[in-house]
Amino acid sequence: MLPSISKYKVYLYLFFLIFLSSIFNFKSLENYKDMFSLKTITINGVSYNEQINIEEELNKLKNTNILKINEFYVLKKLDKFNFIEDIYVKKILPSSININLSTTSILGKTFLNGEEFYIGKNGKFINSNQIYEKYKTATIYGKFEIKEFLNLYNILNSQQLKTNEIEYYYYFKNRRWDLVFSNGLILKLPTKNKEDSIKIFKELINNDKLTNTKIIDLRVSNQIIITNNNE
Repeated sequence: MLPSISKYKVYLYLFFLIFLSSIFNFKSLENYKDMFSLKTITINGVSYNEQINIEEELNKLKNTNILKINEFYVLKKLDKFNFIEDIYVKKILPSSININLSTTSILGKTFLNGEEFYIGKNGKFINSNQIYEKYKTATIYGKFEIKEFLNLYNILNSQQLKTNEIEYYYYFKNRRWDLVFSNGLILKLPTKNKEDSIKIFKELINNDKLTNTKIIDLRVSNQIIITNNNE
């Protein structure tokens, strides 16, 4: 006959069994959380100094469960860096994220409230403090919306006009532009029909007889006003 075991001892055995099992489960849970904790963030596609600034922002994500980090959250963190055009985020389990970036092309620079900003092909004003490389590019003056400049820039490119020979753009309240070229030539464009005006301008500058031209004024429809340097 087996010796009888008191209910007290049975309860005591069960208590220790549950206690030891709980300790094991807690340790397993902690190990699981640590295994998927974000430890490494790799950034490619930008200069060293730009990479340092981006890492400083993204390091706030470290030690977060990588399974809870989605691409949208990373994109939100990078939204402040206006020089970035394309972002590709890849999780590498269990604890790394790889980010490939491409930077936008710089089309010009302007001044807003006394600060220098670059104009990106991505349609954003980029504070020059974000970019460590200094670009030699055209300066745009006037209070303009960036989409208006991009529209003009695209028209110039479509007509194969050499934008790298433009030193200054001047924008006026009536949505009109003046362009100043590196050789000193000034082109005054109309508010409308910019594309047709640029076609006329190209024909004029290819005319050998206009070598002494200072200003080509196309502001009035069906009218060309040419001013020479000696006038």
